[in-house]
Amino acid sequence: MDSPEMTFTLAYLVFAVCFVFTPNEFHSAGLTVQNLLSSWLGSEDAAFVSYHLRRTAATLLCHSLLPLGAPGARVIVTDTWVMKVTTYRVHVAQQQDVHLTVTESRQHELSPDSNLPVQLLTICVASASPAVRPFDIRLNSTEYGELCEKLRAPIRSAANVVIHQSLGDLFLETFASLVEVNPAYSVPSSQELEACIGCMQTRASVKLVKTCQEPAVGECQQCYCRPMWCLTCMGKWFASRQDPQRPDTWLASRVPCPTCRARFCILDVCTVR
Repeated sequence: MDSPEMTFTLAYLVFAVCFVFTPNEFHSAGLTVQNLLSSWLGSEDAAFVSYHLRRTAATLLCHSLLPLGAPGARVIVTDTWVMKVTTYRVHVAQQQDVHLTVTESRQHELSPDSNLPVQLLTICVASASPAVRPFDIRLNSTEYGELCEKLRAPIRSAANVVIHQSLGDLFLETFASLVEVNPAYSVPSSQELEACIGCMQTRASVKLVKTCQEPAVGECQQCYCRPMWCLTCMGKWFASRQDPQRPDTWLASRVPCPTCRARFCILDVCTVR
């Protein structure tokens, strides 16, 4: 059996980690620096600067008594200011003086919340005033459009950065990457590929072939249509049949063929060779 010292040590470490990194359960229970010292901190809405001066000092003092420090930040954009509020510091820049540049984008294959890919953007906020040091803000690409609406100045983008502003854009990229690893379909030499009937801009490039399971097993069905769709249009069709409120189900779902209505999944979409 564990000793009392070991039990106390483990309990303390769990509490320390949860107090610093603050899971939802601790927020709900009010076990945060902001809540425990709310009467002294005052209101963020009524006095933003003085509130965060007290908050950062109190947080630094409380966390210095624990064996951890904590990452994390919140971005606040008003009509006048761009602010980044971290655990121990507040970065502030005036809108009329800032230059914003998207310097990096990182693609994460799956989001723990939606089971779909997520693109995180890093934006450098630089001020024309030499007294204000540049700082970075990070946000999900789906929030990029909302940020642009709040800003007066345009956001520049590095030449190698591609921004996906919608869930559909992210899904199409993942759809294409998954199809690329599926078995390819060899077109008979006597068959010519026609233009995609979805966009009429490029040749058909995919064929639906049941490869996910044996022919008579499962919900998917064999499609006997000739190649008539390009990869992008097939991906858009697949996305259009999904429930926008359940993005976590998109990758594993099955949809009908756009022409013959045979049901298929992503594993059944084969590139044409």
